[in-house]
Amino acid sequence: MDYEILIKSLLTVLSALTGTAIIFLVKLNHKKLCALISFSAGGLLGAAVFTLIPESLHSLNTLEIILGILSGYLLFWLLTKYYSHVCPACSASHFDERTAKKFSEIVKALLIALSIHSFLDGVAVSTKGVVENISNTSVFVAILTHKLPEGLALASMMFSANYTRNKILMYVFAVEMVTVLGALLGSIVLKSYVSEVLISVVMSHIAGGFIFLASHAVLGEMLKNHKKLVISSFGFGLILILAISKFIK
Repeated sequence: MDYEILIKSLLTVLSALTGTAIIFLVKLNHKKLCALISFSAGGLLGAAVFTLIPESLHSLNTLEIILGILSGYLLFWLLTKYYSHVCPACSASHFDERTAKKFSEIVKALLIALSIHSFLDGVAVSTKGVVENISNTSVFVAILTHKLPEGLALASMMFSANYTRNKILMYVFAVEMVTVLGALLGSIVLKSYVSEVLISVVMSHIAGGFIFLASHAVLGEMLKNHKKLVISSFGFGLILILAISKFIK
């Protein structure tokens, strides 16, 4: 077992739970939540552009990478359009009060969709050490920062639907622990049973999912309501991941 991957995946769960605790302790307004989500979205895009896609280029040609990215983007798009929002943080502005109060009717669909999201986050964390010379510190930091607003947004919706604090913590913990499962399975399967070419396909697929989440987070209502804040926060997250990918190995 790779204990570094285990610890990193557990830290992402802790980040989500921290976001949940913020809902109980601090009243955040939409502007602050918008800044936090936009910053984490910039981090996800940075991880895709500066780490996952360049590493995929070692084994795949440009067309293959584009197809991998499209597959990841399409998966999250289909889940969001026809099943349920795959990421509460990225979709926070799309959940109005009436939707939140009906949360008990859609909780299973949302949590299943979010579990798929979390599993792929875990697989992304597990790429460290699987491909020669890859350092996924930037990927880990992007996921870590994204988990906090994710936990915050999920807890906020459940809190609005009159769920008890214990139930909220239980649901958030359960769905975010899928990240750990994805990391552990990814570290075993990718390292032992999958070729480097297929690993690159997986990374480009995850990059497509990250691109969907990042674009979904900064478009729509948040961009209309706080354009300068969204762009500046998003840009800061993007630059942070660029710096990490270039200077931290």
